[in-house]
Amino acid sequence: MDNLHEGHRERIRQEFLQHGFGENTPPHKILEILLFYCVQRADTNPIAHELINKYGSVAAVLDTPVEELAAFKGLSERAAVLLKLIMPIAKRYIYDKQEKKPTFSGLDSIGKYALGRFLGETREKAYVMCLDTRGSMLDFALLGEGSLDSVGLSNRELVKKALDCNATAAVICHNHPNGLALPSESDVSLTKQAAMALSGVGVQLIDHIIIADTDFVSMAQSEQYGYIFISK
Repeated sequence: MDNLHEGHRERIRQEFLQHGFGENTPPHKILEILLFYCVQRADTNPIAHELINKYGSVAAVLDTPVEELAAFKGLSERAAVLLKLIMPIAKRYIYDKQEKKPTFSGLDSIGKYALGRFLGETREKAYVMCLDTRGSMLDFALLGEGSLDSVGLSNRELVKKALDCNATAAVICHNHPNGLALPSESDVSLTKQAAMALSGVGVQLIDHIIIADTDFVSMAQSEQYGYIFISK
């Protein structure tokens, strides 16, 4: 039986080395080969099928809490940790491929950059992006975890981060992991307060980017909220 499994694994490995993965690769096959490296002496094909049947997609499996994966039949804590490593590594890959201090040509490019920074993030977090007069990023600093109101978005901390890097403009970025990329009433209120606080020290809040999964909304480009970001 071990020889049978090893022969199957080698065929799958060689297939991957020759062709890689494409859009039409069955999701269970992606998990099957990944599990080769943490599940010994077992057929990982049925485990991969059961994972996809339960969670629906590779992305959903990778977003599953490590404790839940470790309790899944046929998996171990070691296997669960390997699966949970994929998204942080992918996120770091994207970060390393981007310029450390990119220069943005407009709000769309800022939104796309922020989208990459939140890739695979399952917890709600808020950041401030600080920019200079050329649109170059000076910092992308964490403000806190949780919704903006539960974080208790501190305008003092926001202003301090902007002044520390001598920014002339700032963008608030936060995510709605389990919701829509739409601002709540609290988001709107806190954005107005942040814009006033930054304006008082000569820094313009030029946008508030809200992210959900692979989508983002720019409040500054919205007809409903764009007025908040007009320099007064």
